[in-house]
Amino acid sequence: MEEQYDEEASEEFARFLHNAVAEILRTEDAEAFFAWMRENGPAQAPELFGELPDDESRRSYAGIFGRSLWNAIPLPGNGFRPRPLPWPERNDPCPCGSGSKYKKCCAEWASEMPELDPEAVWRLTVDELSLEQTEALGASGRVPRSVVGDLATALLDDGDADRALALVLPLFDRPEKLDERDAAALNTLLEAYDNLELEDEKQEAVERLSKVLRPVLRGVLWENLVRSHAVAGEMEEAWETLEKARKDNPKSPALGPLEVSLLLAEGKMAEAGERARYWRDRLRDSDLTEEGFKFLDRVAADPEKAQTEFALGDEVSVRLRKLEEVLARTKPKVEYEVQDSTEEPGTLLLVPSPALVEIEEGWVEIFDPQPEMWTAENLDRELEDWDSWDEENAEDWLGFLLDHPDALDSLLVLDEVADALSELAEDLPSVADSLLQYVLDRGTAILDGALAGRPEPRLERHPETNDSAVSLLTKGMFRAQRRGDLEAAKAFDRRRRSLDPENPAWEDEPPIE
Repeated sequence: MEEQYDEEASEEFARFLHNAVAEILRTEDAEAFFAWMRENGPAQAPELFGELPDDESRRSYAGIFGRSLWNAIPLPGNGFRPRPLPWPERNDPCPCGSGSKYKKCCAEWASEMPELDPEAVWRLTVDELSLEQTEALGASGRVPRSVVGDLATALLDDGDADRALALVLPLFDRPEKLDERDAAALNTLLEAYDNLELEDEKQEAVERLSKVLRPVLRGVLWENLVRSHAVAGEMEEAWETLEKARKDNPKSPALGPLEVSLLLAEGKMAEAGERARYWRDRLRDSDLTEEGFKFLDRVAADPEKAQTEFALGDEVSVRLRKLEEVLARTKPKVEYEVQDSTEEPGTLLLVPSPALVEIEEGWVEIFDPQPEMWTAENLDRELEDWDSWDEENAEDWLGFLLDHPDALDSLLVLDEVADALSELAEDLPSVADSLLQYVLDRGTAILDGALAGRPEPRLERHPETNDSAVSLLTKGMFRAQRRGDLEAAKAFDRRRRSLDPENPAWEDEPPIE
């Protein structure tokens, strides 16, 4: 509870600081800001002001805190320089308006005022600037080079690639003057181009910068491109670019984790583990980040597990393991009523229970959501394919299954999960294949239970649940074929054809012999 309280108080104070800086930048008027502080400070930051004895002391402290903050904030209207106000002399009238001398009024609060960290001041300021103001700030050169890269990285991490790019772009007008202090800015520049899908602009920047950057910083450029090539599946280009990075900056500690990550991406597990142990020992006294060492430790200990975490993210990996545990320990339930079809006499309908229908409605809102309708605003927008293994998407639908394990008794849900796992199995068979087996076995068991006692059943074509049942059998057939289990593949094929004998797709798919 104490940790939770401290976290809440910290978030509360951070919101107050952002609101205060936003007010400074809104008016750039000191007196108006001090009035705002005296009126709003105690209410917005009760943890900061709560221990003061009365309203008068809270207003006094708010005024002094406000002056300290005002004096530190770079103002757009002043060329991104502060416009500080001098502190009163001891015998001057107190600026709070009490009529007392400063030494007998607010001076005691000033002596307790902490000095504001310059980097934090810049972060607070940049967070409140518009895109146009951020462009002006980048062009002004006022942000210290030791800070600009970290500020832009923070913007990028917050999903604001436009402002991140605007902040660092002017720095590269004279790239020959840059050095290793600008590594974070260079990485942000390239990643912002990627996030904004500015491929031509990125290519032009790479060609220009690779000719003029100093070797150490050019090595950072190559390291970034190694990651880009790997993400795009361009492994030959990734290895070639890694060699360029080694040539320009052979002492870079990032080279080790990069090499190991490429081996993981190629599925070379044993070699990845061996090189991870080598680099971990070699880089022991280097300035490799703590995150880098943790990555090498994970690969050294368990390359396959590390590959999953590397490819999908830690949280998705954890949820996949939990899903497998749920599938392994729970027995499927048959939540279907079998009805005779009125549309196709002699065929059957698999009708999910009301509870299962409700779960399925929740599922379709999470998995592969589609726009409810096309409007004039989005007619010209190309609908992007929904990626089930995008980290955020995967966290959502896996989280849904873990929160609603009864969804795993739905043939519709199991079919769509099997789709996702079949896709994953192409790149990470060691992760996805056992899970896919659980899903297919579960779907088959539910179908068997629902149709028990129905000799030679046939399913009406096109109802969604019926189609999901046949689709699961088709996925089981394909998996058996990939594994070289011909007898299992034949059994799945015969079953799907007997349930849906009129399916025109079978005309182009001769029975497995």
